[in-house]
Amino acid sequence: MKKSLLQTLFVTAILSGMNGVVSAGGGQDTSKLDEYTLDDVVVTAQRVETKDLDTPATTTVITAQQLKDSGAQTAFDALERIPGLNVYSYGPAGDGPIDLSRVNIRGLDKGTLVLIDGSPANLMNYNQMMNAIPVESIEKIEVVKGASSVLYGAEAMAGVINIITKKPTDTELHGSITGTVGSHEKNYGVAVSGQNFSAQFKREYHKGVSQYNRIFPYDKKPRYISTKWRDNATKNTAFLNVRLNDKLTANYTYNDSAPAQHEYKQNTNTRVWEHKHYHYAYETHRFSLMYDDKDTGLKSSLAYLKHTTRPLNVDSTTDTDATSWNFDTQKKWDLRGGLDTLVAGLDFHREGHVKRHSDNHGSLHRDQYAVFAAYTRQMNERFSATLGIREHFVKGNGYDRGQSIFLPQVQTLYRMSPRSSWYVNMGRSFETPAVNSPYYSTKVSTRYRLNPQDGWTYETGIKFGDAKESLKVALFHMDINNKFKWVKENTVISGGDPGTWVQTNLDKFKNTGLELEYSKRLSDRWSIRTGGYYANPQAKSNTGAWKQVEARLQFFAGAQYNLKKLRVNTEWYITAKRQPSAYLLTGVYGASSGKSDHALPNRVEGNISMEYAFSSAQSVSFGVYNLLDRENPINENEHWSLPRNYRLSYTYRF
Repeated sequence: MKKSLLQTLFVTAILSGMNGVVSAGGGQDTSKLDEYTLDDVVVTAQRVETKDLDTPATTTVITAQQLKDSGAQTAFDALERIPGLNVYSYGPAGDGPIDLSRVNIRGLDKGTLVLIDGSPANLMNYNQMMNAIPVESIEKIEVVKGASSVLYGAEAMAGVINIITKKPTDTELHGSITGTVGSHEKNYGVAVSGQNFSAQFKREYHKGVSQYNRIFPYDKKPRYISTKWRDNATKNTAFLNVRLNDKLTANYTYNDSAPAQHEYKQNTNTRVWEHKHYHYAYETHRFSLMYDDKDTGLKSSLAYLKHTTRPLNVDSTTDTDATSWNFDTQKKWDLRGGLDTLVAGLDFHREGHVKRHSDNHGSLHRDQYAVFAAYTRQMNERFSATLGIREHFVKGNGYDRGQSIFLPQVQTLYRMSPRSSWYVNMGRSFETPAVNSPYYSTKVSTRYRLNPQDGWTYETGIKFGDAKESLKVALFHMDINNKFKWVKENTVISGGDPGTWVQTNLDKFKNTGLELEYSKRLSDRWSIRTGGYYANPQAKSNTGAWKQVEARLQFFAGAQYNLKKLRVNTEWYITAKRQPSAYLLTGVYGASSGKSDHALPNRVEGNISMEYAFSSAQSVSFGVYNLLDRENPINENEHWSLPRNYRLSYTYRF
């Protein structure tokens, strides 16, 4: 019913002939803005600079000041405060001990594309770059929900997250030194910026956690109970941005860590504990070159990303290299005297994966090509419509089949007043399977081929606001086929190995929901922000019934107080009506049997952070996180967020 409603609203908007304007935002310097308003520029949603009120999509912007006020250590932390986003993490701040974390939008796992300055940064359908960039390097984070594959290709099924980094702007050399101590971590960082460069480096020390998940009994003879511990770890992040000339910029990102995880399993008959220790070295390098000529409307980028995993002990076996090359170029034309806009371009993407196991060494790569275009037509003074198309080619590689996929998208925007707009957005999107899917085991059959997951998203919403107050409401429906799922091989191939996990297109996915974001500046000292999400994310196999796969309810509330040299920020968020746990209470992996005997407990997080500036050169900040000291499960495997913890930081600027 809601799908029909959205389609009706879309057709109504197209046929009504009401006039709106999609105007270019120009060169507004968002780095000077302390708070985000709907008059600010959002560049992600339409690939051109467009004000939020003139953008026909659901958007959220997190500024550098908001990142600082929240006490976020990584971009993962900040995204948990946005309705409709779930950070699927195996550890605090998106740092899993041995597993890669990711973020999903509107309940669709592996349907979110992360960009860095507009250039793709995913690997193997994961967006682990979210915790690879120092937050001190981030100017803002733009989140665009809804189908975005027409402009950005595979992996942008549910939306796009664009991390926009700080650019060199000043002529004089300046910088800062920051040191932090806390109950679970300590770190120090250095930032330096000049006329043509900016650089940041951060060194972190993370304290181990003696238990970071629920203790699972395992109801099998002999009977076991098991738990996981996180070991001490270090992490280094670095970011360098160099302006080569007024059109050409290069940046480099480096990240390394050496996390470790202990798994303990006890035989309840003998009382003997079995122990496995997984210890890996992760290292990420990313280089990008960006060309932006505002006079001609030509913009191009070339990016290379490499992530390596190396085992550091005998229990650890994964030894891989994952690489990605991406070239993207586009041009913008202003038509009919600047009333209309045409953006067209092409991109090339090569993914590579090398597995170095002595018993299963191999390499695989996959190439993708695409051409795209989006034309925005101003019908009259209030109404505009955008038509986007993409032809995407996936080259076969001996395991995945070649594909040719046509993607359309239609968007409309009606400016109801200078402070409000109504938009409709309907588009098809898709995602290719991870290029490393065949390499999880030597026994994976090449008889089984995966198709991309693909489908449609329909949404409509209103935006209202100015510098003091803003309101955003969105209604959406998602309908996705061929959803990826991990199963035992014998369940999808006759004669397949029952001990081998494979990725399959087993499920369909649908979600209908409502999102709301509201912010208001109450006075010169007080401001508030709140939001909510209520939806019904479900999936089903060809023979099964629809089952809940993500949380149905999210709520966020925050308040900011400013008094001269003091800033105080508190944030609370709740995730409720959650999906079934992956494990039964007996400890058996329930997802493999299709059974479940309990849902994930609600997650309730409350934080408070404050900063006091002694002068323009010195400041101190203090934060307390997980104020209620809850054992909050952050994923379906019931890994917990950190217990109550604090951080104290001092910053000196020069």
